[in-house]
Amino acid sequence: MARRGTRLRTAGKALVALALGAGVLWWLLPRTSGVSWSAAAHLIGGIAPHRLAGLTGLWACGLLVHSFVLTGALPGLSRRRALTLSLTGSAVSNVAPMGGALGVALNCSMARAWRFRDRSFAAYLVVTNAWDVLAKLALPLVALVGLLAAGGLPTRGLRAGALGASLLLLVLVAAGVTALRSDRVATAVARFVTAAVRRAMPRSGAERGDRLAAALLQTRLRIRGVVSRTWPQLTLGMAGYLTLLAALLWSCLHAAGAPVPVYAVLAGLAVERLLSLTPVTPGGTGLAEAGTAGTLVALGASPLPVVAGVLLYRAFTFVLEIPIGGLWLGLWLLVRARAAGTTGTPPRSALRLPA
Repeated sequence: MARRGTRLRTAGKALVALALGAGVLWWLLPRTSGVSWSAAAHLIGGIAPHRLAGLTGLWACGLLVHSFVLTGALPGLSRRRALTLSLTGSAVSNVAPMGGALGVALNCSMARAWRFRDRSFAAYLVVTNAWDVLAKLALPLVALVGLLAAGGLPTRGLRAGALGASLLLLVLVAAGVTALRSDRVATAVARFVTAAVRRAMPRSGAERGDRLAAALLQTRLRIRGVVSRTWPQLTLGMAGYLTLLAALLWSCLHAAGAPVPVYAVLAGLAVERLLSLTPVTPGGTGLAEAGTAGTLVALGASPLPVVAGVLLYRAFTFVLEIPIGGLWLGLWLLVRARAAGTTGTPPRSALRLPA
């Protein structure tokens, strides 16, 4: 009964989160773009089926390319299991604010079931998130170069602000790389963490802080070992994934009748990737669509086809992952249950999500 109640509470939170995201999107997008929902829906409904099939194939190619990042971050992970982690984690993360924690808990259960050690999975999380952050930082820089080359930032204030933001991003990237490469910097960070834990917990903080510092240093060594071997695969996989996302956004916009130049597509994609991290709604729903459409309109595109194209793009990269990832998760659980029934032993790691 207790487990059933936990599942009901989790499902209720997911429904509330989805309703919140849908409400923000329904209210915010028309007010920021001036485009009605009926006009956008009519335009999307007129897109030919063969174009939608092509867009679906492009989206699937992006997932396949991104799986190279996951297999590079967790040596021994197969392509099928990488897609399982990607789709199921996204499906869970997309239905709750701060749903990333639920996705991590689910993926951790899967990794344990496949007999990966927790230390290896912790390194996998850090590496994949680090490359994701690097990609989100690099994308605005690429978009900025395109905008400057095309004259997309006409005023001196916009150019100065963009250059300042770019320098800040470069400093953050350099700090992360330094902490990974330098033993001295890593040790200093570990000491800082230990001191912070001791101050927060005067009684048991010393022992816990020392354990945490040791775990951080061990994880760093494991991460450095993984990155030193697979950084070309990680980098090429992430670059290919972003390229296919840009191609998908460009194709969705063109399918809706918005001929947007490449530099504007890169700017819109950079905004969408950053706003999708907003924890207020699942996947930044509402904010990501309004921000992306607003960026493209500000760069000279027509509002109606831009809104339709952005909604179509988000339907692939956010909405479609929920039912497909949920179905994939259901099949995985079914296979696990049948395997446990055949052997007569319970699964090695039960799937437990936080309430």
